[in-house]
Amino acid sequence: MTDGPTVPKTFRRCCVACGAVGVKMNNEHFWPQWLIRKTKTKGVRFSQTKRVNPKSMKVPLCAACNSAFGGELEDPMSRLLPQIESGAGLSDLDAELLVHWMWKFEGLTWSFDHPELRYTERYTLRDRVLLPLDDIRADLTVAVSLIEVVTQGLADEPMGLNSWTQASAIFGAGVFGRVAIMVLLTKFESEVPPAYSLYRFKDRNASDRGARLFFPKIGFANCTEAVKTSIAYGNWLSLCHDRDMRERIAEEATPRYHQTLDSFD
Repeated sequence: MTDGPTVPKTFRRCCVACGAVGVKMNNEHFWPQWLIRKTKTKGVRFSQTKRVNPKSMKVPLCAACNSAFGGELEDPMSRLLPQIESGAGLSDLDAELLVHWMWKFEGLTWSFDHPELRYTERYTLRDRVLLPLDDIRADLTVAVSLIEVVTQGLADEPMGLNSWTQASAIFGAGVFGRVAIMVLLTKFESEVPPAYSLYRFKDRNASDRGARLFFPKIGFANCTEAVKTSIAYGNWLSLCHDRDMRERIAEEATPRYHQTLDSFD
C-alpha cells in the first residue's frame, strides 16, 4: 500500500487478488472512496504509532479485479450500509455481501503481510470474495450492531478493522459509520457480546433469500463504545479462530496454507 505498509515486490508485478502477471495494473483504494466520504475520515492508523490519509492507501490490482471489486462489492455496499443504519434490515443476500466485503479487507491485509504464501489452495482472493459462499455458509454467523449516535465532539465516524487473524480467513470485525460488524464461525457465537444481533445463513436455494428479515438492534449508545468493544472482542475472537484453524491443520495429513476455508467443504 502506498503511504501505508510497504508494497511487497511480489505485488509490483503480480495482482494481489488473482495472481495475474504481465497485465495492466491499477491502484485500488484499500478504503473505498465512498466510505471515506461517508465517514468523513481524515486519518487511519495501520500501526501503533502512525496515522495516514486513507485516500493515500492503495493496493495494486489488475484492471479486471479492480473493476470487479468496484462493481460487485463496493457499489452495492455503498447502498447497503446507509440502509442498515436506517434500520431497514438485511436479507440473506445482504448478509452474504457483508461477508465478502469483510473478507476483501482481511484478504488484502493478510496478502501484504505474507506475499510469499498462497491465499488458499483452492481459491484466489478474487474468487473468495466474488463467488457465492460455498458449503461454509452453514458454519458462518454474521453479527451486526447499530450505533445510536456519533460520539459528541468527533469530527468523523468510525472506519476501521479490528481483527488480526494469521491462520484463519474467516473472522473479521470492524466498525463502519454507525454499524459494527463481525463475521465468525457459528461455534464461537457465545463469545460475541450481547450488543450484537446474530444471523445464520439460509440454505442457498431458499426462496426468500432476498427478503429483509434480519433487523439488528441498536446495541451501542455511541461510536466510542462500539469501537472499544469491537477492538477487545476482535482481539479475542481473532485468537479463537486462529487456534481453531491451526488445530484443523494439525489434524490433517498434508500441510495447508493460511486461509484454508477449503477444509469446510
